[in-house]
Amino acid sequence: MFFGLFKKKSKSVISEQSYAVSGTNIHYKPNLISNLKDDHASLLNLYGSIKTASESGHYKKVAEFLSIFRDELEDHLLKENINLYIYLTHQLKGDAINTGLISKFRKEMNGIATLTLRFLEKYESIEANFDLQREFAEEFAAIGSALGKRIKREESMLYTLYAPPY
Repeated sequence: MFFGLFKKKSKSVISEQSYAVSGTNIHYKPNLISNLKDDHASLLNLYGSIKTASESGHYKKVAEFLSIFRDELEDHLLKENINLYIYLTHQLKGDAINTGLISKFRKEMNGIATLTLRFLEKYESIEANFDLQREFAEEFAAIGSALGKRIKREESMLYTLYAPPY
């Protein structure tokens, strides 16, 4: 009779299927923000590896790291577009200020992504092109600065809006 009183209480876990934005099939993903932040950490780590390889003149390594960076960035952008922006747009539909902020963030990221992907395409043959090797550092620093600022803003502002539907 008393044994039920001493059972360990289990934590309730929010599953990905448990919360959908009203009127949609778009679900809240409890681990999305931590996954996006992990992506950021990985991209920043790759950026550092590219910088080190470039400064050492190891352009074969630079090309390899740039390819990995492209893949990870594209994966991150898709994850953000599908799981974050669309969700937030529907979730905050009646909130003009926040939907405007989300729209601004999305438009800005599309611009940065376009520039970054053009940069990555331009430098994919850096290993064998001395002209590209000479131009690389300055453009790479500019891309890094833009992405670094963007990551800080996403994590401090945009990601804070992500929550289960209420």
